[in-house]
Amino acid sequence: MKRWYLYLGSLLALLGLMIIIFPAFWIKVVVILLGLGMIAYGIYSLKVTKALYDDSTFVTTILVKSIASIVIGALSVIFPLAFSGTVWTVMIWILIISLILSAIAGFYSAALLKDTGIDRKNYFLENLFLLIAALVLILISPKQLGIAIVRIIGVAVMVIGGALIAVDLTSKKDT
Repeated sequence: MKRWYLYLGSLLALLGLMIIIFPAFWIKVVVILLGLGMIAYGIYSLKVTKALYDDSTFVTTILVKSIASIVIGALSVIFPLAFSGTVWTVMIWILIISLILSAIAGFYSAALLKDTGIDRKNYFLENLFLLIAALVLILISPKQLGIAIVRIIGVAVMVIGGALIAVDLTSKKDT
């Protein structure tokens, strides 16, 4: 048996400890990753989703949603790296509002596809994911509550890592 449970468990335990010790850093990582995700999602929407249906309302909605995602995603990556302090809080709330508006526009554009025969399930799931991402940012945005939630996540990651290490150490080894 390979020792990947031990290695993965050790890595997760270390990551959990780092999350507990440096929660503000991990909140910044989440904001930057969501910004990068918004940029990628905007590009994807421009290239793939816009080409699905040749209706001017649909195309305009996707175009506005895509450009807004790219711009706000870029701002949420660049501004916090260039500035500090209140810029983080402002960017988190801009990201939250953008995710919610993007989800609303996405649900609207999916509704426009109703009579086309195009499967809309994936578009509803994409927009549901955007709302969940906004909810996560809402939960971590108030400073003290966010840090407490991030530390709880760190403890959970450490426990999972410890459990994987325990499974590896107590399992029957193949020789």
